[in-house]
Amino acid sequence: MSLRFVVVDDDVSIRKIIRNIIEQNDLGTVVAESAEGIAAEKLIAEYLPDIAVIDLPLPGQDGVELIRKLKDQGLTASFIMISESRSQPMITQAYQHGIEFYIHKPVNVSEIITVINKVRESRELKKAMSLISQTTALYAAPAAGTAAPPVERRPPKSVLYKVFSDLGILGEAGAKSIYQMAKLLADSGRLAGDLPYQLNEIYQQMAQDAGQDTKTIEQRVRRAIAKALQNLANIGIEDYHNDRFQTYSTALFDFSEVRQEMNFVQEKSPYHGKINVKKFVEGLVFLASSERS
Repeated sequence: MSLRFVVVDDDVSIRKIIRNIIEQNDLGTVVAESAEGIAAEKLIAEYLPDIAVIDLPLPGQDGVELIRKLKDQGLTASFIMISESRSQPMITQAYQHGIEFYIHKPVNVSEIITVINKVRESRELKKAMSLISQTTALYAAPAAGTAAPPVERRPPKSVLYKVFSDLGILGEAGAKSIYQMAKLLADSGRLAGDLPYQLNEIYQQMAQDAGQDTKTIEQRVRRAIAKALQNLANIGIEDYHNDRFQTYSTALFDFSEVRQEMNFVQEKSPYHGKINVKKFVEGLVFLASSERS
């Protein structure tokens, strides 16, 4: 199915360039354009595109405010921001409000093509996650008096360990613990049924099964994920378009934190990027489920 785009930029020449890149490379169809933030809000809500390409400074309201309002309305479009601004606080704010990628002007054709394809893959992965969750949820609570058909929820070990290898943490003590966490979450049906849970519950169960201290397991997991973030940041610095970097930086981490870690590695910031254990482990489960399907 062809992707539908809305392009928002107050420079008509930029809009034309982006439209040409999208349509000449068979990336999708530009269904609407806008030069102004408030008008763009109504336009995007009306056309419901798959992807909106938005500039940061705009007349009426800026791109960050535009995206925030659209997100509040529950729109499921993916947002790509293209701007001349190199202000790190503004870029971080844009990621915090839900953009998938930030592209610096002047426009680079190959970068736009790569980013759009990555957003397409991300959207397809999310659809697959949703279908997997819906399917497994059917077996989570069978009707009274009936037996649920067997369903394989457990993430394949080979897939997860390939991810660990890609991230350079296969030899870390925490890798085994992360796999056990992913297995527990998948087997419990928490993800399939979208059930709330606390990480401490998982740590406690793992500690009980292994006869180890809860805090030790948690620290081991966090160290391994932090190491993965550092290794991924180094991959991105060396080759921003690397497939592993593009996939794992959004599936397993908050991209703004990956960029922060890249800045730390390059000594542009005194602060590391932050890790999110839930996002990392849940991302692993869904990546493995998608691979299996």
